[in-house]
Amino acid sequence: MIYLGNYRDFVTDNLLNHLSTHVGDTVPVWQPDRWSGHPMLDEARERARIGYSDNKHYFQQFNELSIDMKDFKLILPKLPNDDRKVVWWIIKLLPGQMQSMHFDPHLVDCVNPRRYTLFLQDWEPGHIFVYDDKMISNHKCGDLYEWVDPMCYHGVVNIGYNNRYSLQITTFDTDY
Repeated sequence: MIYLGNYRDFVTDNLLNHLSTHVGDTVPVWQPDRWSGHPMLDEARERARIGYSDNKHYFQQFNELSIDMKDFKLILPKLPNDDRKVVWWIIKLLPGQMQSMHFDPHLVDCVNPRRYTLFLQDWEPGHIFVYDDKMISNHKCGDLYEWVDPMCYHGVVNIGYNNRYSLQITTFDTDY
């Protein structure tokens, strides 16, 4: 991942208050229907089946279609040199929640995708983000990273005491 700078001004008290007082969409970690129809997705689904198909793990997510975002106007930060189509979502991990190692299924249909992560709070012990064979810790609220490989495997877990928030953004050349 490439550090692009700090966008702390984007992370307002209003945004953090909204996220902390709303649930968002409760999303199952195991979503076999989303992981099919492409060889990379089929392989990822089978890799995850052993450990996750019998588990009932969930995480919280917000996006432009979430009911909890209906009355909230989110203006995304201006990304460097990127005026393409945008898909965004906010991940809210409650203590004990996680997203298993995965890559984002929507990327297989995107042309020239770019992926970004913007941390919405300072790093706390127990907030774990893994991509490929690396981890990011000690990040500050507003730190923005661009993914070198948008299709790399990554996962997140919250074994801390407080909610963990991050904004995920994908930009691409054409509709998917």
